[in-house]
Amino acid sequence: MRTLILDNGSYTIKAGYADTQAPQHFPNTITRTRRTKRIQVGDLSTHTSDLSGLYFRSPFDRGHLVHWDVQLPIWDRLLSNDCLQCTPAVTQLVMTEPMFNFSRCQKQTDEIVFEEYGFASFARMPAPTLCAAAAAAGEQVDGCVLVVDLGHTCSYVVPVCNGVVVRGAVRRVDIGGRMLTNYLKETVSFRHWDMMDESFIVDSVKRKTCYVALDFHNRLATTRLQQPLRYVLPDFTHSKQGFIHGDDPEALALMENPQVLPLGNERFAIPEALFFPQDVGLDDQGGVHLAIMQAAEACGEDLRGLMLGNIVLVGGTARLDGLRERVEREVRALALVEDHVAVTVGCAGSDDPAECAWWGGAREVNDSGRFVKKELYEEWGPERTLQYFDKLV
Repeated sequence: MRTLILDNGSYTIKAGYADTQAPQHFPNTITRTRRTKRIQVGDLSTHTSDLSGLYFRSPFDRGHLVHWDVQLPIWDRLLSNDCLQCTPAVTQLVMTEPMFNFSRCQKQTDEIVFEEYGFASFARMPAPTLCAAAAAAGEQVDGCVLVVDLGHTCSYVVPVCNGVVVRGAVRRVDIGGRMLTNYLKETVSFRHWDMMDESFIVDSVKRKTCYVALDFHNRLATTRLQQPLRYVLPDFTHSKQGFIHGDDPEALALMENPQVLPLGNERFAIPEALFFPQDVGLDDQGGVHLAIMQAAEACGEDLRGLMLGNIVLVGGTARLDGLRERVEREVRALALVEDHVAVTVGCAGSDDPAECAWWGGAREVNDSGRFVKKELYEEWGPERTLQYFDKLV
């Protein structure tokens, strides 16, 4: 029996069988084109040529899966013969869920997995738990890991000790990749081109050009003396996402009257919201570094030093250049002198921190105690199955 690992992220689904070398990245969204009004499910949106002004609909709202009318067509597409070629009756499924997921959402997930799709067995776990398992890098899972999950809709700081989440110490910051993209849209639309309807393009600009400055004020002063970075916007004929000027001279030569977006301090000022949420109107929240210290201190004196010595950044936003160094610097400034602060990005086996939960799920395949078989679900019912999964977290 094959095991399917499904990291159901709010931006992309990382899915693949445990015996494969790496997961597939599958957009967890339904899109509608502005010009043709065509609906595209999941990966079909990447095949269209009409990428200007796409309207996105996500199954997630504020970090929780609530729009099942959006999620089910995406899962149908993912499990079909055109993608994973999955036969649920002879497959066991490992799926991630958000931290502090609502019991109603958990119950509905279990019902859909067993009753709608008919998987042979199922294990449901929070993504940070699997990230902590992957961070063990092939060693035993026991130990203390402070997982900083920088996701699409929000960020969680989750202490995990001996494979168990220290629930009272978990902290959340309502800053994620989507907010950074929207912040960049507003900034460039005010300064340069109107791109408020171009979420797809601006997200590509963010991923290719943005970074975290180690010293924000010093970097701001030096940037004023430099020429801005020039980003060539796509024409959707020779380029679908655009590119940094000079990276693709052949495509640039084929374009007629290419539009260029100049980028100066936007490249590092946008990610600064991770440390100062006040920049985007979240006056009641501290930055990621403050959440890390609060989570570590909430674990108590015995675990605080261990947590600070093993901070792991995961999630798509963790790809930002310079983020690890900045987080380590900010946390060290807040920690005690005798505390050892160490920050790593992702896990062994993958260069992409967004895949960390998937690799952790692949490690949990042999833990049969985490799975509920379909026959047992039919005997227990949804309520007892819900209680069983809750005891494992």
